[in-house]
Amino acid sequence: MGHQVSDDAASPTRVLVVEPDPAERARLIAACERVAAALARPVIVDSAGDGTTAFAIWAERRPKLVVSEVLLEGLSGLALLRRIVADDGNARGEVRLGARRDPELGTCVVFVSTMARESDRYWGLRQGAVAYLGKPTTDAAIEAAIHRALTEGRRGRQLRP
Repeated sequence: MGHQVSDDAASPTRVLVVEPDPAERARLIAACERVAAALARPVIVDSAGDGTTAFAIWAERRPKLVVSEVLLEGLSGLALLRRIVADDGNARGEVRLGARRDPELGTCVVFVSTMARESDRYWGLRQGAVAYLGKPTTDAAIEAAIHRALTEGRRGRQLRP
């Protein structure tokens, strides 16, 4: 389901929130909408509760940003990220993980996850996420990661996995 903010004539930014818990999903959607409003950008936020549905939505709509939990039914957040990276890369002739990508192209992935160990963060960033936040976390931290992804794209990636 898509939630749209702003009637601006500009092309809306698409975001996909993937979170199995409905309350947490609503929290992440609200964070995306607040950031878009602060940036004065129209946004359409789609959402899914599992990885398989998320990939189907991603493949159809190609959002600029995916905000996801790692622990998902069907397809994990990391598997979702790998498919996105591979599909984005194939579209531009870049077929390997970690291939250098134009920061303005493709989808950025931000993880907000209960998998919060340093090793989890390391692997999420190593596989291509632009940010990895462990739960519990603040709305301010979530919004900062979303803001960075929407304004800086892949250039805003956390420096070290």
